Amino acid sequence: MKKNYRRAAPDAEAAGSKQDGTNMKTLTRQQFIKVAAAAMPAALATNQAFPAPAPGRRPNLVFVFADQMRASALGCMGNPQVITPNLDRLAGEGLLVTNAVSAQPVCTPYRAHLMTGRYGHTTGVIHNDIRLPDDETVIAERMRQGGYATGYIGKWHLAGNRNNPVDATNRRGWDFWAVRNCSHQHSAPQYWLNDATEPVVVPGWEPEVQTDLALEFIQRKKREPFCLFVSFGPPHNPYKAPEKHTAMYQGKTLTARPNVPSGKTTNLLPYYAMVTSLDECVGRIRDALDEAGIAEDTILVFTSDHGDMLGSQGHRLKQRPWEESIHIPFILRYPRKVRAGQRRDWIVSSVDVMPTLLGLCGLPVPPQVQGLDYSATFTGESDVEREAAFLFNVHQGGGPGTDWRGIRTKQWSYAYHFAGDWVLYDLKQDPHQLNNLIDDPKHAARKKELHQQLEALRATLGESRPLKGKMPAAIQLG
Repeated sequence: MKKNYRRAAPDAEAAGSKQDGTNMKTLTRQQFIKVAAAAMPAALATNQAFPAPAPGRRPNLVFVFADQMRASALGCMGNPQVITPNLDRLAGEGLLVTNAVSAQPVCTPYRAHLMTGRYGHTTGVIHNDIRLPDDETVIAERMRQGGYATGYIGKWHLAGNRNNPVDATNRRGWDFWAVRNCSHQHSAPQYWLNDATEPVVVPGWEPEVQTDLALEFIQRKKREPFCLFVSFGPPHNPYKAPEKHTAMYQGKTLTARPNVPSGKTTNLLPYYAMVTSLDECVGRIRDALDEAGIAEDTILVFTSDHGDMLGSQGHRLKQRPWEESIHIPFILRYPRKVRAGQRRDWIVSSVDVMPTLLGLCGLPVPPQVQGLDYSATFTGESDVEREAAFLFNVHQGGGPGTDWRGIRTKQWSYAYHFAGDWVLYDLKQDPHQLNNLIDDPKHAARKKELHQQLEALRATLGESRPLKGKMPAAIQLG
């Protein structure tokens, strides 16, 4: 049965009323924030379906994620070239997970993992532009049942296409909604507010506009438990950042990763400049929580849906089994319960995020969730962690043109595609994956062991989809 969480539509101006014969209205950032604020629902009556955590108030949740940002594009992850002072500071104030992994490194499947805590082969969301089924239980629904006000700002990409607006049923569980389904026009933001059928256009750099809106939401909801998701579009290509952030890298010598072939275009400068723009936005959100007096009881997370190859191994974009594609940032600050200054090598998969957030908020995890609830581990009450992450890819919607399956442990990364074995790396000895050991007889036993471990994971998870595709482009190094 479809669930309908339709809210009252905002007024004509907020809905994007027609002007001069067009189907949209252009507003300044200040006008937009005013209109959007009017569309934010009043405080919810607390739903007592789930008990409140004790002692103290329920924690708020602000979950911020980038699109196509790899883990290595952070100063706190060992990159001295990229300018990320706010994110580095946030990592020092909370928990930095150094082995966070996107279990399917492409937009729509990751977002389905995030909403449901379930793998794509289970929900059916196995590649881009597949609708998240209406009968899946999503995190916003659980938060609302627990008495939380909910809001979602930014890219959605779970509506089954790339069209706008997103229908109210697909939106389920989000009280406030300022989105467009899928677009990478970072300098031409458009938003559909709540159940509006026409957009509002807001000139400016999209993450800055979204951050303005996030700050307004925080200010208005600071006296009640709230759950806010902010989905930034950059640093997804096209690689172009505001001049003020690009200028910060002018004159600097940026060196590509050692696994980028000589002469390969990397787009490092605009990519890093976009990352720096997000760093600035996260700093504003962090400061707003402090100024509102709710930082101590707010879970603030920064992560990404997947990475970007940027020429590594001679490949581009995502959907590859290499670290630049699957390895993502993950920073969590929760002063009340998570000790500051932690740097942990736990393997946290994208399916683990939803149950972990529910656990930290004291809310029950739905029984059908396949991810691991890391909440007790994060707070130091448990030492349970993953041994390995399961990796999955179906090539439709881009990528290397082949289906593949993989496994990622703290030391090893292994994957095969439809035609057989593909890659095997010792990440501790070879962190840049310069030496593919897949055909090395000295590592035949290790390859067999990882293959068997991967097949056992597939069986446990009920994943048996036949692999198809074509041979991917060759690995290029040097």
